[in-house]
Amino acid sequence: AIALSGPNALIGRDTFEPPVSVEALNTMTFNIIPDRDIVPRFDDRAKLFQEINCLAGANDLIGCHNSLRSLCEIIYTCGTMGRPALCECHTLFGYPKPQASENATETFEEACADAQSLRADD
Repeated sequence: AIALSGPNALIGRDTFEPPVSVEALNTMTFNIIPDRDIVPRFDDRAKLFQEINCLAGANDLIGCHNSLRSLCEIIYTCGTMGRPALCECHTLFGYPKPQASENATETFEEACADAQSLRADD
């Protein structure tokens, strides 16, 4: 199982029916844990996890438990591999605008406006 901001289950594993072994949690689960997200901190972690940054304000208690923000962090950290970046990463969460490729025919703002109008048509 792969989780994004999922609650861990090492201590509570015996509450499942059937109970889950420590070995199963350590080998069959992977949790992506944003910095300062409180949900994954409810229980002890299994061995397979990845911590990521979170740019939410220090006083924003649930800002780091946001899947879109986490996706933006992963895209920003790992890159898009040539795929378009999400406009919301910049407009909602303050990530830098992506650099235009050499063959770009429109600005980031124009591309985001086009994407917004396509969504409005749906």
